[in-house]
Amino acid sequence: MQKRDTKNDIITQQRSGDPVLCPVRIWASIVQRLRSYPSFNPSDTVNKYQFSDGRIHFFSGPELLKKLRLAATAIGPDSLGFTAADIGLHSARSGAAMAMYLAKVPVFTIMLLGQWSSNAFLRYVCKQVKEFSKGISTKMIQNENFFTIPSSSREEPRISHHPLNLASQNHGPLNFKETVRPLVSVFH
Repeated sequence: MQKRDTKNDIITQQRSGDPVLCPVRIWASIVQRLRSYPSFNPSDTVNKYQFSDGRIHFFSGPELLKKLRLAATAIGPDSLGFTAADIGLHSARSGAAMAMYLAKVPVFTIMLLGQWSSNAFLRYVCKQVKEFSKGISTKMIQNENFFTIPSSSREEPRISHHPLNLASQNHGPLNFKETVRPLVSVFH
């Protein structure tokens, strides 16, 4: 089951060419690891790990979170820009959404790759990241003169409750204690 309650939804990725951060290489290494186990079964899940003594363990979410936080502690907040306590299990999703957004990947592509059926991923895009505003001030002064024509038309998207006026839409409260900074900076 995927995030959208769709069974066996397939998202493909092509090679990035990066020796470390290539989704095809990473997935191939996971498949090779699983196939190397004497107890290999084609229905094995990626959270399976077989120790050298033959014991099999399936890592849980809380165990993964603990490992991520240990790694963040070892690297340190001065290098990462965030503490281990700021990491959650959605940090990878958050970091991926932010990386795609900063790379100017179209919003609909981010939604498809992240398997979102709404614009909920926008909650992952952190406005406080300095790269977010890179070049904006330069773009703002490119047009020396411009004019806005006032309109009271119901077709005007700037009026309250217009479907295209995002500021007037209620997206629900944001709980900043649950907001997780992206791990994208770990990979830079």
